[in-house]
Amino acid sequence: MGATASLIGSLFLSVIASGTGLSSAVDQPSGKPVIQFLYPDVGPFLQGVSDGEAVRGPIAARVEALAAKAGYEISWLGPIPRNRILADLQDGRAACTPNVIKTPDREARFKFTKPIFPQIDWVVITKKNAEWIKAYPSIQALLRDKARVYGSMLGASKGPVIDAMTAEEASHVRPIRGTPSDLVKMIASGHVDYSIVSGSEDAKAAAISAGVDPSEIVAVHFPELSAVGAGRIMCAQTVGDDLIAAFDRALAGAR
Repeated sequence: MGATASLIGSLFLSVIASGTGLSSAVDQPSGKPVIQFLYPDVGPFLQGVSDGEAVRGPIAARVEALAAKAGYEISWLGPIPRNRILADLQDGRAACTPNVIKTPDREARFKFTKPIFPQIDWVVITKKNAEWIKAYPSIQALLRDKARVYGSMLGASKGPVIDAMTAEEASHVRPIRGTPSDLVKMIASGHVDYSIVSGSEDAKAAAISAGVDPSEIVAVHFPELSAVGAGRIMCAQTVGDDLIAAFDRALAGAR
């Protein structure tokens, strides 16, 4: 998608506007400041299109609408692996990334807006007729069972509790470098037994994108998953507080 050339050329943006009170955004001919957003491939919810810079999907649409209300334009750069995005923002690149769960560790290193998708009903997804899942009284019991392989999207947090559990019980946790659609494919093919996604409707959309009959994938709710946080815009510390405040005002007005 032309991301490599764009990535090299955009490295210069990491030195822009590191002072307190600045938006860390570059003014464009439109007159609006532009903030760079680094993004992973989260098909079908956030994907690049052929020109290598524009994106599509409900996450992109939500963030672009909020940016317009906040008085900014977005320059998308990606897709980039999540661990690379985290490293770039940690190194001070003046940029943001969309739809990230806030954990205590991340809160200490980055800046966050209010949730952009506050109503999320996290669910476990698995294959239809997987009667075995009914034997687990809690998500913790399921995650601790080494007989069942958990497909975990690499770099995508499910909150500090689940993240810590999957790190400790790593022998049956399979990191997946890919998208929610890839996770559905892995479940449908039997390479992993289950995963965790942001709601039944998202699971259905991922299945359709993956070419899997949505009826072949079931979503199971565990009450403890309600504690998993909602996605927020996450920015480097070099991004000014005024930009965060502008997005929060847009969020307050969007509801």
